[in-house]
Amino acid sequence: MQASWLRVLGIASVAASAAAFTGCGAGDLSPVSDDVSGDNVTSGSLGIDESASLDSDYSTGSEALMSCTNPDGTNSVMAAFAVAVAQELGRWNATKDFVQNNTSGMSESSYGPQQAIKLASGSDANGPIGKSRCSDGRCARVQALLDMQYDQYNNKVYIQGSGSTKVLLSPAALRSRMFAKWNEQKACDQNARDGDNNSCTREQNVLKYVSAAKGGCDTNFTFSVKGTTGAALRYPNQLKNELKFADSSNPYINFQNLGNGNISIDPTYGLDDDGTSSTGSCMAACTKISVSSNYAGACCSCGGATKKFAKSPVNAITYLCQ
Repeated sequence: MQASWLRVLGIASVAASAAAFTGCGAGDLSPVSDDVSGDNVTSGSLGIDESASLDSDYSTGSEALMSCTNPDGTNSVMAAFAVAVAQELGRWNATKDFVQNNTSGMSESSYGPQQAIKLASGSDANGPIGKSRCSDGRCARVQALLDMQYDQYNNKVYIQGSGSTKVLLSPAALRSRMFAKWNEQKACDQNARDGDNNSCTREQNVLKYVSAAKGGCDTNFTFSVKGTTGAALRYPNQLKNELKFADSSNPYINFQNLGNGNISIDPTYGLDDDGTSSTGSCMAACTKISVSSNYAGACCSCGGATKKFAKSPVNAITYLCQ
């Protein structure tokens, strides 16, 4: 977010803030008093088509801040999902990298009549797809968020809200929304048209993680973006339409193209792994995903209450503040 700051850097920004708070930002790791209380829960380089100015339909940082609501937790998780996909798969091409999963709703492996999405595998004419693109063969960060679609996480995953509030994630709502938006992405990609900012593009993207820093709603994850040849994208503004799988109407998606081949996404601290660790203080996060550190037993603050992280019984790199 913080559009003016990003303009100075000449960065293209996709600000997708995946949490509903401004008071517990990334890096907000100061010690929390043991005496805190409260457990409030709510259920809730420029391309040829570009100029240096932002298109009028792109949200500003202040608008994104005003939109930091997250009634069922799905806004934050879907924005975090977009970050994890960029980190591990190195692109936004959800039509190829995910497939339909028929499930009972309980877990990814439980067959049934409901629909969810899961990682594809193997390769196509252009190379590896889905989990085959990930160095670990599993795409652990992406999988940790996909697991949250299932009822095995009912009444377990909270997202830090504003102040002493926390939001309880609805797995059923997330499952339904992820599947619906993935289908929207497929329809858009099937009708791709270069040079039309309202359409998906045939131009493929390559994303590389650059850094994480405090952003408008929480933490800006910055990525460089190029085409598959290594050249700058010809239609960078259309990259926003490759985020339909994370829901283009999600108030935490705020696409801004500021040139020079960089983009940033702003999800809730904790839901994406920035590769850093914190010691000696309480982390302001209800849920933490990390492949780089073991947070079991570490101090955490969720909804204004000081607790400790416990490893999720569902996913080995997910820690719940409880």
